[in-house]
Amino acid sequence: MTQKNDDIFRLRSLAIEKQQARNTLREDLSDAKERLRPSNLIQEAKNKTLDQVHKTGEGAIQGMKDHPGKVASVAAVAALVALRKPLAKHYNNRKSANSADEQSDAEE
Repeated sequence: MTQKNDDIFRLRSLAIEKQQARNTLREDLSDAKERLRPSNLIQEAKNKTLDQVHKTGEGAIQGMKDHPGKVASVAAVAALVALRKPLAKHYNNRKSANSADEQSDAEE
């Protein structure tokens, strides 16, 4: 009789484990479906991208704090490159105005 009871107990335990495994599988499937919804995937991608941009920005700021001279030099060069045409135009206008003044002074 004890063998039969042990078998029944083992079968009940197996049935309970099987039901628990099914429930766990259902929960995992439900979680996976929720996570793999397109809107959730998009939101997760946005969050990861924002985190990466934030880390990159912090690194850039720290680099600027560590090397202010280099940053100032790069900023000055960038400003000169951006303003090269207006500066050249201004220089040429002043040059032509000075040569016109010199010619009028020479004529007098």
